[in-house]
Amino acid sequence: MEGKGTGHSLRRHPWKRLRYVLQVFLLATFFLCLFYALLPSRQVYILEDKQGDSMYIRQQKKDLMQGISKNLTENYWNKADMKGEKLLQKSKELKFDEEPKRRSDELRATLKRICALLNISRPVDDYQLNHMHVDDENQVLYCYVPKVACTSWKRIWMKLIGVVEPTTNISTIDRFRVHTSLPTLLFPEYENWTKDILKTYKKFMFTRHPFDRVLSAFKDKLESEDKKSGYNFHDEIGTKIEKRYRGHEMAKGHNVTFSEFIRFISEPGYGTFEQRNEHWLSVHEVCNPCTVDYDFIGKYETLKEDSEYVLKWMGISDLIGPFPSSDRPFHAHRYKKDYFDQLGHDEKVAFFSKYLVDFLAFDYNFFEAMPQFLQN
Repeated sequence: MEGKGTGHSLRRHPWKRLRYVLQVFLLATFFLCLFYALLPSRQVYILEDKQGDSMYIRQQKKDLMQGISKNLTENYWNKADMKGEKLLQKSKELKFDEEPKRRSDELRATLKRICALLNISRPVDDYQLNHMHVDDENQVLYCYVPKVACTSWKRIWMKLIGVVEPTTNISTIDRFRVHTSLPTLLFPEYENWTKDILKTYKKFMFTRHPFDRVLSAFKDKLESEDKKSGYNFHDEIGTKIEKRYRGHEMAKGHNVTFSEFIRFISEPGYGTFEQRNEHWLSVHEVCNPCTVDYDFIGKYETLKEDSEYVLKWMGISDLIGPFPSSDRPFHAHRYKKDYFDQLGHDEKVAFFSKYLVDFLAFDYNFFEAMPQFLQN
């Protein structure tokens, strides 16, 4: 009887039914919150730095690693998530040229088709991780490719992660320091976070016409002498090229011809350590875009526009200002025909074969870039 009376009362008074439902809802919510409160919090373990560099570099990396270790804590992740949301909102509010994004989207679509067509799917290796710089605060990853404005981007990264003071004129930072001061994703502190970073961070890279890039590398590293480089290209590579194609060493590697250089880097197969130097190794092998899903891929040919877009996309234009120009600009297109004409049929075919994936994946046209090829 009591049960019937209660039901009858609820039907006659709908507000009592609403109050009853509300009480049940609040009680369920209370127990749900209590359940989550009792769950154990996530623990984060950071590996100790085991780098063995010079005292100067070692101290710099130690300071960087202390910052990284501090950031990779639970509090960091909570703050980073909040900052990431604010950064995304800020990016949406910014009004900037969408043409770079359109070009990048088309390029990424082409890249995916070529990777699928050629069945290119390789795991990310240590070599590639060592070319990836990360900004944990803004949750951004940059894969650098030598001879594609990487010095300018590394200078930006030094200010971005606090290696230099915010007021520093980054264009004046010494090149040796630029190329030895930044941590990469290969550092042991990131070992437990690599997969998450590759999956969740914003990621970008830049590419360049294959011939322009290797021509720039040849003129910079072998035709001239890079006295600020810690690696002697003439002793380590030039002499090997001379012995390989002349049978003996001449001029200690200082008179290698462009034809010999192209033959050397274009030989079929995996290649030797010297043939796979980062300054001329195929871009797709440096950054592995067939596996890593980069959100933006810019081109050296539209460097200023694409870089300004990325700075705004990252939300750091106010910190960095205009994209810094190179302190050693080289315009390969001015010399392209003279050097291309030095190559014989075999060298041209070998070069195109070696860099075929870069030509196709990054949408570089053989004949528009090399009209003289049709005449030979």
